[in-house]
Amino acid sequence: MNFAKKITIGLGFLLMISGLLSLPRPHDPDELGRVQILKSALSIDTSYLLFLVEDFEGERPWDFYRVDSFLTFTQFTASIPKSEAFFLETNILKESGYPNLQNQTSFLVQSYVENPRLDHWEIRPKEPILMPLGMPIQGILWVYSEGHHINLSMGLSQKKSKDLYFDLGTLNFVGWRRLEFTINLPKENTRLIQSMSFPISFASFRLKSLASQKKGEFHLYFDNLSFVIDKRTFIYPGSEVNDTWGNKR
Repeated sequence: MNFAKKITIGLGFLLMISGLLSLPRPHDPDELGRVQILKSALSIDTSYLLFLVEDFEGERPWDFYRVDSFLTFTQFTASIPKSEAFFLETNILKESGYPNLQNQTSFLVQSYVENPRLDHWEIRPKEPILMPLGMPIQGILWVYSEGHHINLSMGLSQKKSKDLYFDLGTLNFVGWRRLEFTINLPKENTRLIQSMSFPISFASFRLKSLASQKKGEFHLYFDNLSFVIDKRTFIYPGSEVNDTWGNKR
């Protein structure tokens, strides 16, 4: 391969990654295009890993941890996105180490808004979900909403550090949407990961009602929470051996 061609491929890859690592977007009119960019980026550079945090197929228990309202309820239900982008992303996950991924159910979250200005909820897996070695740089979550004025954020935990929260935006849309969010870790958390002693774990979802949210019952669905992990910092002799640390399968 000549030098000019290498430069062209390199620039193309940088453009793909710059598109991949975008700001949170509550609405993306080209979800399929975003998934295709993800597929291309993963195929070009093997130092990037797509890690499935949770497929919401009912194997992992979840609980409300902090709530300011009543009638909190969760269950796994047979309602999933029907878009071409979702099915393409499912195939990418299967090719990325999850061949048995079924995608038959999603995670229903239901509660009641009593005080729109103050109500909030925190939903946690029974145990934090450990990440594989590497730096999480982007998160992806499929969400179904019915125009709710509720803000969604995601929490990560790490020993010797305060929990970190990342904003996914306001869920004021109708139907299924693919939400992307960039993960920029503080320097102290990055150093803890690089020490290989204090990996990051997924800890929780947080929901916060906005003042414009109507009182009454609401429900949401979540599906296929996954992270893009940058493994370049952790390339060492023997690292090419595939392990399953952080992978529930």
